[in-house]
Amino acid sequence: MQTGAYRYPPADQDEPPHPMTAPPPGRPDRPLGGLVKHSAIYSAAPVLRQVISVGMTRFYTGWLGPAGQGVKENVDLWLIALQQLLGQNVLSAMVRFYYDQKGERERTGVVTSCTILILLAAFVVCGLALVFVPWLTPLFLGRGEVVQSSELEKICTLLLLLVPFQLGTVSGLYYLQARKRSGLFTSIQTAKLLLEVGLNVYLMGVRQLGVVGFMLSMLVGEIVTSTALVGWILVSLRPRIDWKLLAPVVRYAAPLVPVGILQLLLHQADKRIVLELLGQNAAGIYGFGYRIAYLVTNMVLGPFVLTWQPWIFAVEDAAERARLVARVSTYAVLAIALTSLGVILFGREAAFLLAGDPEFFIAYQVVPFLATGYVFWALYNVSQTPLFLAKRTGRLIFVNLTAVLLNVALNYLLIPLWGVVGAAVATLVTFAAIAALGMLASRHSAGVHFELGRLTGILACVVACGVAAFLTDTSEDGGRIDYATALLIKSSTLIVLALVLWFSVLEAGERQRFERWVRERRRRA
Repeated sequence: MQTGAYRYPPADQDEPPHPMTAPPPGRPDRPLGGLVKHSAIYSAAPVLRQVISVGMTRFYTGWLGPAGQGVKENVDLWLIALQQLLGQNVLSAMVRFYYDQKGERERTGVVTSCTILILLAAFVVCGLALVFVPWLTPLFLGRGEVVQSSELEKICTLLLLLVPFQLGTVSGLYYLQARKRSGLFTSIQTAKLLLEVGLNVYLMGVRQLGVVGFMLSMLVGEIVTSTALVGWILVSLRPRIDWKLLAPVVRYAAPLVPVGILQLLLHQADKRIVLELLGQNAAGIYGFGYRIAYLVTNMVLGPFVLTWQPWIFAVEDAAERARLVARVSTYAVLAIALTSLGVILFGREAAFLLAGDPEFFIAYQVVPFLATGYVFWALYNVSQTPLFLAKRTGRLIFVNLTAVLLNVALNYLLIPLWGVVGAAVATLVTFAAIAALGMLASRHSAGVHFELGRLTGILACVVACGVAAFLTDTSEDGGRIDYATALLIKSSTLIVLALVLWFSVLEAGERQRFERWVRERRRRA
């Protein structure tokens, strides 16, 4: 790692200054061209995934039906839960400690130690759990209501087989992230995606295997990808476990294990409660609406974090890091807010277009609440960065535990009153609360002063957008306005709010630099 003033890698030295980096007086300019470039590359696979997902949605909903979709949502829940329990956060911590090491031997030691430890634990635990599948199935997936119990046991078995290979894939992708190999990272994810989609068409569409076919497709993709990536790591880096290097990683990651479980509950507990209170069909409908609402966050926030964390970890000056975190947080939330406006406003149209089964149409009701909530979630996500930098991850436990308790209470209160819409409202309120708690914790622990004025303006526009979507959809449902009028109202709202964000949040100099940057990109293209 370089010492002294931070320098960009040679590949990024020819990048023009990023359009949104007007340093305060007396501050050196720090172009964000590399950050933007790698974020764009990382976003290619998620964007392609979403394009394919959107294109295949009508087929998936038709092949699975509401009940099958509900089971699939719970499979997603437990896949993430088991990865968190078995140490995925040790692998994410691997990236943080990779940059702390000065020598190449120490860096490779961090990678191989974390990879071997997590894979051994995962294969042992999941292998033993296979013996208890008949008892674990009702816990994981519920009892046979529409999807039969015998099929649920097959799904549970595939779930346990899948987790260790998923962790192997995650380890390899984190190593590519640490090496800033964004191109290879994206190529591997894209190839894996295309393989799994092809298998889905055959196993779900041709063979009619339902959720079992979906799980088999994932298992084949993960086995191929995990074997290739882990094999590459172990052959090229010479496998070893260095306990001296591993111990601080585990200590750092230990609080992140409960944090990961708590964040899983934040994203998935509402689906499990909907399943419990309203049944498999309602869970499938709610999950369908959730996927529409999550489109933008998945495509924009995930790739940004993949690039952002290694980039900011490499900045050694604490004051400069704090300044960059505050400024880039505003830009990240602004970008996600701008791209979320369309999803919030046109969730009804998206649900009608994408649903292969008319039973899914009602899912549009949850989209404005969930999509608005995920803008608040993006703010929380960037607010965690100072705590990772300061290695004070323990404070995240209190923040996330408070949010989970609030979320569970709101779900049990609101779902009986408003059905799936109650779950969506609970998510929105919870994400707004955790964003506030996250910023407060970061300010107290790491001295980061977020740009509260501009962030408040962004969030106010997003909330106004959600209100407009809800009122317009309600008016159309009640017959007070027709479809053409509803589209006109939504389109006008989109244009007005985008202009408000552009002119009220960004300063004139920032807008000019952005426009110059866009012209430069076009010229190079």
